[in-house]
Amino acid sequence: MTNLQIKTHCKEKEQELLDKYFGNLVREAAIERSETIGEYTMDLPLKIEAEFREFLEELWKDAAPEELKGKPLPLEKQTLRRVMTGDEHKGFLYAYKNAIEITLWERITKTNPEDVTYYKGLLEYYTQDLLRIMSRDFWEKTSCF
Repeated sequence: MTNLQIKTHCKEKEQELLDKYFGNLVREAAIERSETIGEYTMDLPLKIEAEFREFLEELWKDAAPEELKGKPLPLEKQTLRRVMTGDEHKGFLYAYKNAIEITLWERITKTNPEDVTYYKGLLEYYTQDLLRIMSRDFWEKTSCF
């Protein structure tokens, strides 16, 4: 399997997972205007990470250099907390808190969907970064041998 094929498979899987878990957030924000975060919990990136890791482990079986065939995938476990800086993590927690807390004023003005949309957008952004980092690590492992 060539490096280009590996990159293509990884990018396709990244997009598939983002579509599967985040769908069309713009449509959701504009039309549905959800008041709650629903299934967009803070552990969603970890679930997506685990699914992507399974994909990479299967791909490793085909793409591993000959001297590493049959050995486990030498990829560090990534997590959302390792992708974010300290300030970004604080901002993410703040967005989460604002999304799940509906104040009286937000009930009256029906403005909590803005907080929910912002939080979901951050969650998707950081999940996308997480998948890209994992892909890059994988490409390096398969192409450096």
